[in-house]
Amino acid sequence: MKQPLKINKLLGTGRLAGLLANSRDLGKMDILLAELLPAPLNTHCHLLSIRNSVLVMAADSPVWAARLRFHAPQLVKQLALRLSAKRCTIHVRVRPPEIPRPPRPQKAVSRPGRQGITALQQAAQSVSDPALKTALLRLANRGCNHCPPETGTEPGEEPVLADGNRL
Repeated sequence: MKQPLKINKLLGTGRLAGLLANSRDLGKMDILLAELLPAPLNTHCHLLSIRNSVLVMAADSPVWAARLRFHAPQLVKQLALRLSAKRCTIHVRVRPPEIPRPPRPQKAVSRPGRQGITALQQAAQSVSDPALKTALLRLANRGCNHCPPETGTEPGEEPVLADGNRL
């Protein structure tokens, strides 16, 4: 049976050592880039990866991505001076922040008042189309707190108008 690996051995010299070193390097480079970018831009942009002297950076929105692209040539020059390294290229991606947005509040359903209910019922009486009559009665009954739901009828019954007449 194999012995479990100690965490310092796994991260220090094991298989994950390269991954850990790469993560540390990206963190240091991200801090450096934040120092080199102007004040509002540095809070909306961060480093995603570095491969073959290409820095892939993320911006919160297309607006910040455009600003970062505008500052990219100056940033490349500053990096070359600061790191004494060969020229690099900056690619910009738009990646919204990973903070979940709060759910939108549900709008309260507005219900017609007494005058509205009466107007809807009168309109239903004057309409010859049965489907429209039923829809107007349902709408009128939604506003009526003491009325049964929908049309105020049992299944199979015809809707009843305000004056007691059936459709």
